[in-house]
Amino acid sequence: MTQSPSLMASLDLQDVTHQLVQQFIAELQDMLDGLIAGDLSAQQSNVLNKIVGFFDTEMKRHHLEEEAHIFPVLLSKNDPVLREKVSMLKADHDELRSRWRDLRAAIEQMATLPEGDGHNLRQCFDRYSECFAKHLLLEESVQFSAEAKQLFKSWDA
Repeated sequence: MTQSPSLMASLDLQDVTHQLVQQFIAELQDMLDGLIAGDLSAQQSNVLNKIVGFFDTEMKRHHLEEEAHIFPVLLSKNDPVLREKVSMLKADHDELRSRWRDLRAAIEQMATLPEGDGHNLRQCFDRYSECFAKHLLLEESVQFSAEAKQLFKSWDA
């Protein structure tokens, strides 16, 4: 297993990404009515494109980094409860990727066909945001626990 330069620094970046995701989900929610009505301003369209780009690239990188650097350290404890939680987090990553593909397709449909299915867009948004909220609660309880932080610090030493 390769060790990242600093697990604590990586953990800090993970936290920043979580905050950005929450911000972007809120911004996207604020734009849903305009997207469905086909009346996003040029500024809103630019923000929407940046949000889509973030989820297309940054979230993939974020999950890969967790799976390559953070989860192996957590699994090194050989704790069955922690192993189960990490397994759930990995499964959540797969579900989030799937839900993002659905949401992205719904966004693209509404952006190109304003008469598209606004109900589907809202459902896709709700499924993604609910999945992320559930995942975030578990992930932060695992990765940001005092025990995990101590483990990461010892791994960095």
